[in-house]
Amino acid sequence: MRNVWAVATRELRTYFLSPVAYVVIALFLALSGYLFALILINGR
Repeated sequence: MRNVWAVATRELRTYFLSPVAYVVIALFLALSGYLFALILINGR
């Protein structure tokens, strides 16, 4: 189990050092904010 944790930690660190991660996070947050605003506007 220790080896799996070490590999997962290394992969996540590498992923978040790349600009692609920040683009994916920005798109996710923009979509989440848009859907949240739609729910507020429609009054559900």
